[in-house]
Amino acid sequence: MKRILALTLALTLLLAGCGQGHTPPETTAAPTQTVPAATEPPAATEPTTVPTTEPPVYYNPLNGQILDEPYTGRIFATTISNIPAAIPHVGVNQADILMEMFVNSSIIRCLALYTDISQVESVGSTRSTRLMFNDIAQHYDAILTHASGSEQVLEDAAARGIDHFSLDRWSKDNDYSFRDPDRKRQLGNEHSLMGIGSGIVKRAQELGYSVTQPEDKDYCLTFTEDGTPDGEAADEISITFNYKGTRKETIMRYDGGLGKYVFNQYGKEMTDGVTGEKEAFRNVVVMYTNISTSGIYHVADFVAGGTGYFACGGQIVPITWTCDSEDSPFRFLTQDGRQLELGMGNTYIAICPVDSPVTWTEPEVPETTAETSAETTSETAAETTSETVAG
Repeated sequence: MKRILALTLALTLLLAGCGQGHTPPETTAAPTQTVPAATEPPAATEPTTVPTTEPPVYYNPLNGQILDEPYTGRIFATTISNIPAAIPHVGVNQADILMEMFVNSSIIRCLALYTDISQVESVGSTRSTRLMFNDIAQHYDAILTHASGSEQVLEDAAARGIDHFSLDRWSKDNDYSFRDPDRKRQLGNEHSLMGIGSGIVKRAQELGYSVTQPEDKDYCLTFTEDGTPDGEAADEISITFNYKGTRKETIMRYDGGLGKYVFNQYGKEMTDGVTGEKEAFRNVVVMYTNISTSGIYHVADFVAGGTGYFACGGQIVPITWTCDSEDSPFRFLTQDGRQLELGMGNTYIAICPVDSPVTWTEPEVPETTAETSAETTSETAAETTSETVAG
C-alpha cells in the first residue's frame, strides 16, 4: 500500500513539472515611436547682392561724341587751300577740327583734322604743306597729307619724324586722290587736287605708318552736351588775322537753328562744293600766339601758350591755352585755370598773331518784338493791378 502511494505521488509531481514547461503565446509589443530631436530653425541669411557695373562710355577724342567702342585710330590732317580762287572747300564739314592760320607772307590756309578720314569721300582742295602744318601734325601725332612742299618744309617734316605723304597723282592707279575735272576747268589745275578718305588710310598703311594708337591717348579736350559758356552774347564774331600789315578777316555768324557758327569769308557763307551744306561749327576758338618767320614761312611758339577766346551757343568768353611740349596737343582753360568744356561737335580754331583784333556783336532785337513785349508787360501790369484792387 505504501508503494502505491509513493508511485502515485511521483506521477503527480511529474505531471506538474511538464505543465510549467509550456511556452506562453507570443505577444506583439506596441511599436516604439521615435520623436525627432528638437532643432533650431536655420539662421536667416542676408540676400546676396550682385554688384552691377555700368557699361563703359566711349567718346570721340576730338568732338566728344559717343562711340560704340574705344577710339584707337590715328588722327589724319590734310591741308586745305583757303584763297578766293580755291573756294569752295570740299569735305571740311566732316572734319572734327578745322584750323586756320597764316602760313607764309599773305597766304592763309586751313588744316583739317579727322578722327576717321576713311568716311570722307573727297576732301580739298589740297595744297603744299608748310612749317605751321608740320608743327601741328607733331603736336597731334597726326598723319599729314598734302600736295608736296618745298625742300625746307619737307626736310623739317623729316627732322620732326612726322608721318606724311603727298596726294599728287603719280600714276593712273592712284586710289587716294584725283583731279576734279570741274574744278580744274573752272578754278585751274592747282585748285583741283582732292583726297579720297579711304584711299588715304590705305596709302598710309602701304607706307608702313601705323594707323592705330592706344585707346587712352589724351588729346586734352573736354566736352559737354551743351557747352555754352557764361559769357557775353556773340551773334557775330569777327576775327581779323593781322601780320605786319597783312590782314585777313573771318566772320563766324551764329545760326540758332543749327546751333552752330557759320563760316563766312570773302563776303559770303562758305558752303561745301559737293553737298552745298553750310560750313558750320559748334565751337569757335581763337588762339593768340607769338608768330615769327623762318625764311619765308610763318612759325608759332606753341609751347609758350597764350590767351584767346571761346564761343559756343551764341556766347563768348576769354580763355587761356597751354601746351606741355612739342609732342603734346593744345589744352584750353578758363581764365581761372579750369579745364574748358567745349560743346559736343566740331570746332573751328583761328591761330592768330597777338595783335589780331577780335570783335563781336549781340543779337539784334527787332523793334516790333520790343514794342510787343512792352505792350504785353503794360497790359499784364494793368490786369494785375486791377485784380489786386478788386480782390
